[in-house]
Amino acid sequence: MAIDALQVLPTATRPVGFGDRSLEAIYTAHAPALRGRLLGLTRDPALADDLTSEAFLRLATEIGAGRAPLDAGAWLYRVGSNLMISRARRASVATRAMPGLLERGVAPSPEDEVVRHERDETLRAVLATLGDDDRNIIVLAAQGYRSGEIARLTGRSDAATRTRLCRARGLLRTRLGSVGLTA
Repeated sequence: MAIDALQVLPTATRPVGFGDRSLEAIYTAHAPALRGRLLGLTRDPALADDLTSEAFLRLATEIGAGRAPLDAGAWLYRVGSNLMISRARRASVATRAMPGLLERGVAPSPEDEVVRHERDETLRAVLATLGDDDRNIIVLAAQGYRSGEIARLTGRSDAATRTRLCRARGLLRTRLGSVGLTA
């Protein structure tokens, strides 16, 4: 059923020059050109169809509210362009916000947590088999200390600390391999 714009509007609020045109007649006259313009701007046929439909839906709403535009064609072009700009802005904001939407704080699965716990327990047990000096320098290295900093903390020379650290890591790697873990 076609909506007749003049039936919706009271006589006093009918725009000058609106004439005897129904919404169907306005659609027939302006929809192809509006869709073509929006297709040229968006390069997406589905989006152009959506924007054309939205523009005509807004025109029907305006006519129903008694605010029919004086020049329906110009009004549709402006509304269609504004809708396209708004949609592009929303898409741009959504694209920029996507990395923040990635949920990085997701808890690990129960299986992963059990495996991690078992691995940590095995590592602690193997570390306990090392001597105090070897264990201390490996733990300091694991915490991010450089060999020069470890040397100052342990009271050794830098060269002696690097050698000691290399040997302690080798020993740890061998012991972890014997219990089935790879370092």
